[in-house]
Amino acid sequence: MQYHDVSKTPEQFKTAFLDPLKIAQETFTYKPTAEDKAKLSAEEQLSKKKTKEDEKKTEIIDYITRVFLISQDKNLICAPYCFA
Repeated sequence: MQYHDVSKTPEQFKTAFLDPLKIAQETFTYKPTAEDKAKLSAEEQLSKKKTKEDEKKTEIIDYITRVFLISQDKNLICAPYCFA
């Protein structure tokens, strides 16, 4: 239905899309390797996990900010989520 409506009036909706693979939770979730589990203590693993996830979240924030700045002339910015 929505695709049909947009196809009738293609110039009415200027839309930008965020890449769902770049903003998926999997991209900023850190999973320690077996090597890290063997070498590091539980405390060190948690601190490394927090550091890595913060770095990844910062990269995602930068990506979203760039898309917003580039897409200022658009009416809609869609961020698809809940996909397998």
